[in-house]
Amino acid sequence: MKTVIFDLDGTLADTSGDLIGAANACFRDLGHGNMLDRATDQLTAFAGGRAMLRLGFDRLGDENPDQAIEAQFPLLLQHYGENIDQHTFLYDGVRDAVGQLLEANYRIGICTNKPEGLAETLMQRLGFRQEFGALVGADTLKTRKPDAAPYLETVARVGGDVARSVLIGDT
Repeated sequence: MKTVIFDLDGTLADTSGDLIGAANACFRDLGHGNMLDRATDQLTAFAGGRAMLRLGFDRLGDENPDQAIEAQFPLLLQHYGENIDQHTFLYDGVRDAVGQLLEANYRIGICTNKPEGLAETLMQRLGFRQEFGALVGADTLKTRKPDAAPYLETVARVGGDVARSVLIGDT
């Protein structure tokens, strides 16, 4: 069966606004202002929560932020979960493209480095989860992308054939 697996952040949806908002909430909790900008730090947002925290701590002049990053990361996820769909939107044409794939009998799924629970919540709130046969997140398996295991698992969960599958993503 022909199969298309999509990444989520930066591919199906622009989630950068809410991700940056969550990182900024962490810095505000620490007594700093907003350290990231929604307009200029989008690419860092798509690199993940730790990358955003690292950028913020770098801007504060912290030369060894690893411990602070690990301490703030669970709080970032909490802030993100509380405001997961405030600024997030599907890219133009995504609904139509997915609909056309379904009409052509493709199996489709999502393979993301976002934690599975957050990805499920986001897709439900966007009203777009039911179109996808499976969703595999960063914490679904013991490994995450770029390891091939999450991709292979997503293909298997949608009942696809890896030899007739493709992954569509932004990086």
